[in-house]
Amino acid sequence: MNQWIGFFKKEWFESVKTYKLLLVLCIFGFLGVLNPFTAKITPVLMENLMPEGTVINLPDPSALDSWLQFYKNVPQLGLVVFILLFSTMMSKELEKGTLIILLTKGLRRSTVITVKFCLALCYWTLALTAAFLITYAYTAFYWDQSNLHHLLFAASCLYVFGILLLAVTLWGNTFFASSYGGILVTFITIIALFTASIFPVDVSWNPLELFTVPAKLLTGETAPADIWLPYILSIGVAGCFLWLTVSHFKKKLL
Repeated sequence: MNQWIGFFKKEWFESVKTYKLLLVLCIFGFLGVLNPFTAKITPVLMENLMPEGTVINLPDPSALDSWLQFYKNVPQLGLVVFILLFSTMMSKELEKGTLIILLTKGLRRSTVITVKFCLALCYWTLALTAAFLITYAYTAFYWDQSNLHHLLFAASCLYVFGILLLAVTLWGNTFFASSYGGILVTFITIIALFTASIFPVDVSWNPLELFTVPAKLLTGETAPADIWLPYILSIGVAGCFLWLTVSHFKKKLL
């Protein structure tokens, strides 16, 4: 355990020195502010952009509009940037051979993988929490949020989906020893999930549901019990990818 904690501290301080912490806080803090701001300003922009004399009746923005922006901006912008930011978490070490000295001194290979994953997970937790709290505070300032349903659970769906993508990225990053490998595997995984969702069959198992369902959860159209299968499956698949990464790295020649 001391070995694990020591390596985690090393990785944490290195990530701070390379400005990952600052980047994550700035990007997701900006997204947290952007969500209610976009909801507030969109009707005004629409009125100003329409031809003169055109009359449009736009509904007043609400708390739901702000959170819909959250579940649009954070997955499509924030999560993409986050995956790119951590797409070199193993490949850079493998390319430079910096792990060889540590491994020859007794550092377990399983420790390397689990620390890398937990560090990325800590950053993902911090990123999503920051964006969520800032959005919540600004939305509460402008609108009443009491009519929204399952606010925390909807955020947890996005959180679990992000964990799955992190595990897939780490596996691809380790298997191909390249940042492009991790990104490519993650991209192929998302394409496969999107492809599966368009076929006229029951796709209630698809982890992509966690990506698309938050809006329905907020309006009460969908209950948490309706998506327990993709929720649990995503956690299980993430665990399987983490196990595969550890198993592959134990056999990998450095």
